[in-house]
Amino acid sequence: MSTRKSRAAKMRRFRKMLMEVIAFEVGLLVLLSLSYTLIAGGKYYKKVIIQAGAPVKEELFKKKDKYDLAFITNVAEITKDVPGDYEVEFKIDGKEGKSKLKVVDTTKPSGTANPQTVYNGAEIDPMSLVTDVKDNTLVSASFKKDDYDFKTLGEKQVVVVLTDLGLNKTEIETSVTIAEDKEPPVITGAQDIEVNIGDTIAYKDGVSVSDNLDNNIELQIDNSQVNMKRPGDYKVTYTAADSAGNSSFEVIKVTVKEPEEGVYNEDIVAYLAEKVLDQITTSDMTDTQKAYEIYKWCRNNIAYVNTSDKDDWVKGAYQGLTTRKGDCFIYFSTAKAMLNALGLDNVDIVKSDTSHSAHYWSLLNLGTGYYHYDATPRKGGGQFFMLTDEELEAYSSAHNNSHIFESGNYPERATGKFDIAYDK
Repeated sequence: MSTRKSRAAKMRRFRKMLMEVIAFEVGLLVLLSLSYTLIAGGKYYKKVIIQAGAPVKEELFKKKDKYDLAFITNVAEITKDVPGDYEVEFKIDGKEGKSKLKVVDTTKPSGTANPQTVYNGAEIDPMSLVTDVKDNTLVSASFKKDDYDFKTLGEKQVVVVLTDLGLNKTEIETSVTIAEDKEPPVITGAQDIEVNIGDTIAYKDGVSVSDNLDNNIELQIDNSQVNMKRPGDYKVTYTAADSAGNSSFEVIKVTVKEPEEGVYNEDIVAYLAEKVLDQITTSDMTDTQKAYEIYKWCRNNIAYVNTSDKDDWVKGAYQGLTTRKGDCFIYFSTAKAMLNALGLDNVDIVKSDTSHSAHYWSLLNLGTGYYHYDATPRKGGGQFFMLTDEELEAYSSAHNNSHIFESGNYPERATGKFDIAYDK
């Protein structure tokens, strides 16, 4: 019996000793854990909250002034006027640390009512009805109701809601007086213009429009009466209207003058060509008759001079219409200018074999297909008005290949003889 008791006593002592050992080890672990927390995080705050707009200082993060803390994060780049969470890294007493910086906005914005008088039809910015707006974050303004009547004349009581980035709201009651806008826009800078035929006009240069209410009024310009190809005085009207329906207009005179001598472009050449057409054609003529009158005029009114600049048909036509002298290129170009002025379908042809001489003429389509059209007079006479390939080749073969051309480079020509009674 004594032996059993002795064993039991030994077992109790062993268990007690084991429990003491376990308790010691657990205590040691707890102590080590507390010691680690004290070393790693006990000197600074894991989370720091500031109001929007407040400065970020080292003192906010450390628990005691005696600790030495220096930022790793460039806190100057933190948008402190925008609520949100930002991670901040630093060194504290030589060890790295990290905290969350929470920027909050719990302060309502403030402002003072600013009653306004506006004209009917104008857009009303709710922020214009409040002055001296203050807050640490960006503030927007809106009307409390979206059905305020801003069309009917008179004074209206409205509520403007200021909302900051923290969603704090402040309501400000103010008034809007809707007045009738009777003042039209003002057009300034519109004045008479003088130009030469073929010039371009910048109608809006130096012209502006202003209004007591609207900032972006479109200036309408009616220049439909101006004919830049004909000398004369033409009316141009400037018109502007505001959102209230008030309008104003200014009328100027555009004087189109004869082109200066030696100055040419396609419009000037067209004008000179039309002057000749006015003399040799009438409105009751057919296209064939008009084309034939051009053919005769070029032959009878341009003196043959064996020289010209062949780089520009417009220049060639100008020479033919003004000097009445030139070679085959001048005859071709002058006829082309008048054919173009009538809107007749013509294609340029250049002689391919220039071993003997160069030459220029046209293909002309008067509704029955393309035919050869050459206004240059030739020795021995002969008509070159609306010829087929066969007719032209017969002459060319007998006159030193005068009209050799690469037929595949041009539109297909008609084969039937053109029916016209020549004025011989």
